[in-house]
Formats: sequence, structure tokens, C-alpha cells
Amino acid sequence: MMIESRLNNIFDQYDLEENRVTNAFLQTLAQNSDILKRFLDKYMNMHIGKTANIKISAQKEPFSLGDIQGDREKIEGIPDGWIVVNENIAIVFEVKVVRNSVRQTQLLAHIRRIKGYEQKHLCVITPDDESPVGSIEIPNVNIKWIPWRAIYELTTSKAEMYGIPEYFKIQLKEYLAMKEDLVGFQGIDYPSGVFNTREAKIIIKSLIKEIKPDILKVYPKLKHERKSYSQDVHAYTVYHRTMWSFLGADENFTKDIHLTFWLAETHMGMGLTIPNSAGARWKKLRTIFKQDDLFNAFVDKLFVLRKKVPNVYLEFVHRHYLRQRDGIIDGITEMNIDTVKGSKKIKQNSKWLQMMRELVASKRGFNGQFMIRTRYFYKDHTSIKKPEFKQTLLDTARSFYEIYNILTQE
Repeated sequence: MMIESRLNNIFDQYDLEENRVTNAFLQTLAQNSDILKRFLDKYMNMHIGKTANIKISAQKEPFSLGDIQGDREKIEGIPDGWIVVNENIAIVFEVKVVRNSVRQTQLLAHIRRIKGYEQKHLCVITPDDESPVGSIEIPNVNIKWIPWRAIYELTTSKAEMYGIPEYFKIQLKEYLAMKEDLVGFQGIDYPSGVFNTREAKIIIKSLIKEIKPDILKVYPKLKHERKSYSQDVHAYTVYHRTMWSFLGADENFTKDIHLTFWLAETHMGMGLTIPNSAGARWKKLRTIFKQDDLFNAFVDKLFVLRKKVPNVYLEFVHRHYLRQRDGIIDGITEMNIDTVKGSKKIKQNSKWLQMMRELVASKRGFNGQFMIRTRYFYKDHTSIKKPEFKQTLLDTARSFYEIYNILTQE
């Protein structure tokens, strides 16, 4: 098979984002004839022989020089990409990076450009969850829709990408994954290979978007989510750098209980947070922690939770703010609930629970925050890198409901 690439230089970039991702994808197909054959066979149901002559082009009149210049309507009439096989088979591509943006008039304009070919194919690639072309039928034209998720899976599969240089694969994986809302949540797998806040932001935003509808079925009041993901770091913080988000009962998450989600260098965590200003929750907490029978029953519930999740930590933070801006940690303590009874990995030391009980029960007159949380350490959970891990997180969120219900009951 001979592939003739009429694509721009791999380092040459288009102004429009959808043209850039189209170029990245078609550059991948042009790298290796086996990858191109696998794509055509798997997604277009086309079986190409070894002697086929294939030409690939992007955002141009077929095989003309330069990008199309002119009015917007004329530009939109040009397909985002072309593949021509043996001069008689044509595939035109329409690529979108925004959901629900496919227009039938635009697709029809693309098809008119290949009316002279014996076999005509239209490939539409979008981030939609359902096919935007399912109701479109055009005689003698094979119309296929491919979600960007599938393209991501194709280009990150070792088997499918066999023959592509490792550096190229890493760069492509990072490029697609970091286009917000393009491939969705694909697991907690940093394209660069290490935790960094830029990649973590895209991952956690995609995760929240996909799990929120199911979370609301269990926690209907937790409808507010983080809107700004700026990375302001207080001058005196002692926390390790993380990327976090929340689903809360109040738009101002510091006013009431919320589910917190975060990504860190070693783990992904989630849990319930009772911020300082959640007055009703703190009243309930202090009542529970002061009375022996209520406290013992609460600890029992924590151990029920512990059976469902990898670990359970209790954290208490006492802080104040300098100039109402820079957070200063006056005191912080965290304990693993397993220290109460001990385990194969954790030494028994019941004094941790005694200290935590006293801190919560006596919280008054200062800024205090209490968290009940679990962590999924990357080293222990290899499934964390797969899209299916979101189901694990949904199950984990459901496991926290009984504790949430206790703290929110009037």
C-alpha cells in the first residue's frame, strides 16, 4: 500500500481548533499503512488491498495547494479531511469539537464534492454521546459517525498503534486528552506520565460532568459544582498541591456539607466535607461527638463504610486567614479509622480517635473543618486508569450516603 500525504507539516498549525485535531488524527493515519487499514476496516467497513494507492488531505480542495481562503460559508463547505483510494473511492470527514454542532446542510455540501467518485463515504467525528447523523440517509453514500472517545481508544491502544513511534503516541494521547470535553473521562491517567495540575483539571472536570447526573439521584441537594478551577495557592498553605472539585448543597461550598473530589500526586480521593460555616452540620456533629451512645453508633457507621471503601480517614483542620486572604494552618490532624482496632497494615492506637473526638466536640470560636474521606492510591488500583473507574467512584459516593444522612437529618 502506498500512502501519499497532502497534509500540512506536523508542526504546522491551523487557526481553528477542530482543524488542529483533524490534522493530528489524519497525521496519525498517514504514519503507517497498517494503522490506516485497521481504521478503514474497523470504522468504515472498507477492506483495502496491499497495492492500494491512498491520498490523504486536510481542509483543502482535494489536493490543491494551500488552505481555502474566502467567506465563512465557502470555508464550511470544504470537508475537514479527505481520503481518496485508487482514485475511485472517496471519504470526506466532518470533525466537530463541540457537542450538538453538526449541521445537515454542511454535510450535504461535503457530499456534493465527491459526487463523481464511484464509492462515496462520509465520516463524522464528534464528542456527542449519541450519533448526530442517525436520521440522515443519502442514497449511495455510506455515512458513519465516530465519537472522539473511540478515536482516543484507537490511538492509545498498543495493538492498534503498533508501528507508531512511542514519542508520537504520547504526544497524541496528551493532545486529545487535554482538549476539554472532547473524549470525556478516560480514567485517571496523566498523558504526560506524571501528575500536574493542568492535566488534572481536565480529568476531574470530565469526571464531575459524567458522574453528576447519577450522584444527584442519591444526593439530590448536592447540585452545585465548582465553577472556577484557578490555582490560587495561599502563601502559608502546608497542603500538597492538588486539583479538587465538589458537589455541594450551597453554591458557596464553604456554607454547607459537600462531596469533595481531588487528584494528587499519589492518589485520587473523595469524601464528605463539613466546612466551618456549616452551622447546622456542626451542631449535629458536636451533639454526636459529645454523647457516648451517639458517638459509638457513629463510629460503627464509619466501620460499615470502611468495609465498602479502601480506607477511611478523619481529618480536622484549624485555620485562620491573614488579611482575609492567606490561609494559615494553626493545626491539622488526620487519622486512619483502622487505628481504632488495628489491622494487618495499621497499628492500633485508640488515642487518635479520642483526640479527634475532643477536637470536634469542643469546636467553637475558631475556624474548623472536618472531613471523612477515602483515597484510591494509584499504586494499589490499576483500574483507576480506565474509563470504567467512574463506576467505582459512583459506588463509593453511594457508600457515604448513610453518614451524610446522619449529618443532614433535622
